Amino acid sequence: MGVAFMLGKKEVELILAEIMDTIPELEGIIAASSAGKVVAGQTLRDMDHGAIVSSVVALLKETKAVNKAVDQGPTQALYLETNKGYTVAVTASKNLVVSIAGKDAAASLGLIIRSLRGAVEKIGKS
Repeated sequence: MGVAFMLGKKEVELILAEIMDTIPELEGIIAASSAGKVVAGQTLRDMDHGAIVSSVVALLKETKAVNKAVDQGPTQALYLETNKGYTVAVTASKNLVVSIAGKDAAASLGLIIRSLRGAVEKIGKS
């Protein structure tokens, strides 16, 4: 399965950089195909972007059973809260964008989700 991105890597990097600049609480952001191929990403500390995306893709696959049980359609966003922060993933079509944020991002979660939705839509447009 190929990458579904309609934009080039440089254009995707610019979209991600703009979100990182707009939301200072973000520690990282990664764009990938829904198959798990990382296209671009940046993180403030050394992180394995491939491992992060693979884990998110696996979680998204596991949500299908829950979605079927509650009959509310496919997963559009995934939100994980830990004792150190948040991982938020938004998916559309064959693309996903994942962000990593610290605990100080609690008040910005709505902005993060909205920004990721906008990014995943821009990235998938031709």
